Amino acid sequence: MSAAIARQAGLMLQAPWQWRRNDGGLWALRLYGALMALLLGGPAVAALVWMPLRAAWTMTGMLAFVALAWVWCIQFGALLRLDHPHTAHAVPGHPRALRVTTLGLWGALVALCGAASALGAALLLGDGLRFGLAVATGAGTILLLLAMAMRWWWVWIPLCLGPTFIPVPGWNNIVFGSWAWMRQQWLDQPLGATLLVLAMQGLLLSLVFGSGNARHAVAYASRERMRRSAAAGAAGQKPTLAAYGRWAEWLGLPWQRLSDAWLAHVCRQASARPASVMARAEIVLHGPQHWVRHVSTVLMVQMVLALCFVFVTGLTGLSARLMLDNGRAGLAIGLTSMALSGLVSLPGALWMSRREQALLRLVPGMPQGAALNRAVAWRLMRHCLAVWAALLPAGVTMVWAGQGLPFVAFVAMALPMSAWLWCDVSRLRAARPATTFAPILLCMAAGGLSLFVLSRQADALLPWAVGLILLTAGLLSWRWRRLAQFPPALPAGRLS
Repeated sequence: MSAAIARQAGLMLQAPWQWRRNDGGLWALRLYGALMALLLGGPAVAALVWMPLRAAWTMTGMLAFVALAWVWCIQFGALLRLDHPHTAHAVPGHPRALRVTTLGLWGALVALCGAASALGAALLLGDGLRFGLAVATGAGTILLLLAMAMRWWWVWIPLCLGPTFIPVPGWNNIVFGSWAWMRQQWLDQPLGATLLVLAMQGLLLSLVFGSGNARHAVAYASRERMRRSAAAGAAGQKPTLAAYGRWAEWLGLPWQRLSDAWLAHVCRQASARPASVMARAEIVLHGPQHWVRHVSTVLMVQMVLALCFVFVTGLTGLSARLMLDNGRAGLAIGLTSMALSGLVSLPGALWMSRREQALLRLVPGMPQGAALNRAVAWRLMRHCLAVWAALLPAGVTMVWAGQGLPFVAFVAMALPMSAWLWCDVSRLRAARPATTFAPILLCMAAGGLSLFVLSRQADALLPWAVGLILLTAGLLSWRWRRLAQFPPALPAGRLS
């Protein structure tokens, strides 16, 4: 590698950290790093203390690889952003430097995983070469799949649905027959097979970048649109479906018409009553996150999942109970995310509509003072209640499949967290990913702890439910009284 390429590679690898520094968000990255260290370091230390030596080092190695994969995703995401079609077309040497940087980083991470595994296996087992080669092959495969999934979103579909088809006889024979053949080839020539597989993976990795043509420009624009939408969602500013492209705009057209019909309804029924005034004001306050749109999206997601289940069960002959049993963890986390979506998105919606809120206070019949605070808070709570009611079909299905415990343990955590919304809106600030993820992390941690306790102690369900209800009632009662002491809520963030 020449000195110029090495210098350019160093600058490319510094890009994600430099962007964060320029945006003033380096502290958020440090916070994520601290959380990752806590979530991964804590179990690693616990494993080294309480588990047998071999199992402890295996667990520690897996957690260390998760951390490396997290770093790889950050760096590769930045490299994809640097793959601009104009730069690839007009800057000499840029595509080559981009590919060299990516392959160098990928190769270094794969070599680190292989060398560390070989060293650990040599100390514990006495012969670590084959183990290190196997780990290097697996690490290279996983990092390549992550890169391809970040480049092409549809790669997630076979990755997620592939294990579901394993019980199907024909697919089962293909998967395990191919695996047995590849395993035998690797056992015959471990070093040669590993080098061949890694060379092929490196070639595939170099193909994810464009060449500066029109196709490259379209793909880059699509990726940037998805990235901006994801960044807005992480900050609580949930974009509409139309922000994800033409197919999403077509998919969201019925819900847009439903939202327009609701707007026409509340305008026809307009009066000076506080309920009517707040119904109209809510359309402005919550904007794209209005409860009609939100509930429609939640129902649409459940409908798509139901159609996928029907398609897969009809194609494979698998029972729906078995599929729900295999996917209970992912479904519980996904449903919890939807239950918490109101907590995440509504503060951002209030912040985005703050410029129009001064005019809303002049509407005849608009509550003032403490009454305004409680009217805004009640509308926020009604929004969350509507979303939770929309999740009932999924909850009933989980209970029918015998997987009600994970659903209840996680989704019920949204009840006490709803007090998070009843804050001093006049001092509201722009949502940041770190503040947005705080309620999600708390709910996931509390849900995981609840699931662990309830799965071990079946008799604890009633005391747990009573305690959760009392905690929710206490938090909401305390915040409801505090609302009367806050300055008028609107415009949001004027005192921040």
